Amino acid sequence: MGCVGRAWFRAGGVVLVLAGFLSACIAPRATTAATVTWCADQSSLIVLGDSHSTGWGLPDYEGEGVYAQTEAGWVSTLERRASHEWGTVTTVLARNGAISADFHPGGRWQHTETAVDTVHDLRPPLVLVVLGGNEFARDVPPARFDEHYRGLVQKLRRASPRTTVLLVLGPEPGSRLVPEPVHSWDAYAGVVKAVAADEGVELVDLGEYLPAGGTPEAEGLYLPDDSHLTAAGHRVVHAAMWTRLALWCGP
Repeated sequence: MGCVGRAWFRAGGVVLVLAGFLSACIAPRATTAATVTWCADQSSLIVLGDSHSTGWGLPDYEGEGVYAQTEAGWVSTLERRASHEWGTVTTVLARNGAISADFHPGGRWQHTETAVDTVHDLRPPLVLVVLGGNEFARDVPPARFDEHYRGLVQKLRRASPRTTVLLVLGPEPGSRLVPEPVHSWDAYAGVVKAVAADEGVELVDLGEYLPAGGTPEAEGLYLPDDSHLTAAGHRVVHAAMWTRLALWCGP
């Protein structure tokens, strides 16, 4: 059985088995031009994202739309662990409901609209881009998503050429916000994968570790909306992300 199959466990005991198989599935990567900064400097990182990054839906979330520390949220766990082990300072520029267009001029929130400027000012070794789920939920035309998402990645690279950019493609949500959507998840996932390839940046596909929302395999990993993660689902994401960052640069 491949890595994807082994990643799909029900909530009970999922974290106990996850770390071992992820270590086997994600081999250490050689240092490349795209990762050289992060491998040499783990002092800071910035997360650009939506509600999957804020911690929304978890019992102890008190962010009122923006990021807040939670016990199980994958970004919160990553922030605490990276600080403890590497001294990393994490800045989270995320907002519930955010789409890629919100990270361009005219975006709906000041901290998303100015995110590229923040990256320019801080020059972090690493930026995570965790977007696309809300475009899928709203059935935004994939061509428009491509324009805004690709444009954001290009702006980030120009704003801070030293920064390693890591695109994080979420698992397929199990619900939509429009009654008769036209576009499939594959159309949006295809945009993210194409941008990673075209722009020479790194990619983590969380669909390799989590089943699509609303499927039998997803029981216990998603909230009743079949789109947002439970604590168990967040722990799967944290294990995948931590393994990637910890093993990225090899021994």
